[in-house]
Amino acid sequence: MTDAPAPSRLRLEAAHLWARLSGRRRRVQAAAKQEFRTALDALRPGDLAVDLGANAGEFTLPMARTGADVVAFEPDPHALDLLRKAAAGQPNVTIVAAAAGTEAGTARLYRKTGFAREPDRATKSSSLYAEKRNVTQDGAIAIEIVDFPAWLAAQDRDVALIKMDIEGAEVPLMEALLAAPVAARIGAIFVETHERGLPHLAARTAALRAATAGRTAPRVNWDWH
Repeated sequence: MTDAPAPSRLRLEAAHLWARLSGRRRRVQAAAKQEFRTALDALRPGDLAVDLGANAGEFTLPMARTGADVVAFEPDPHALDLLRKAAAGQPNVTIVAAAAGTEAGTARLYRKTGFAREPDRATKSSSLYAEKRNVTQDGAIAIEIVDFPAWLAAQDRDVALIKMDIEGAEVPLMEALLAAPVAARIGAIFVETHERGLPHLAARTAALRAATAGRTAPRVNWDWH
């Protein structure tokens, strides 16, 4: 997919406001969160779950408590420290100190404006996109990128569940992942999107939503969080 003309930020904000005031956003997110809880409840020891953008482990740990094997990808060094502390003593959690992308390499990670004042909270907004509206180019750090479709293809089993919160990078990754044969080996993907902060990705996000509507291998939920 290529970039389509981006809707204005004003239009995106207006649509978001209407969804919130009408109650639609609350209803959709409540249903998505229930679907995520159901997917968690279905995990069993021996299953494989992947947390992309694990941050401090808010979702890594519930995945791990099911007994499933969990692989958590997190590129931000500050968040990695928090994640390692949170996952200490969890033998079924493997931490990958890298971001998931469409090809292996390195990239710059941009942190939230004012990161130093409240790093534990601000680290949730770190992004590969310098144009994301709440990050700054000051203090950007170099991180490793893992070719995630290739990583998945190299696994010796199917993936029951993927949670994806990667601050805009979900768009190119989902485009590549859904075009790869390995996609059929994934049970469910729960994606947080970031088109409000990155309006130029809105059209591609909408196209992905349309392309995955009703898809069962994998099931894709774009509204979970």
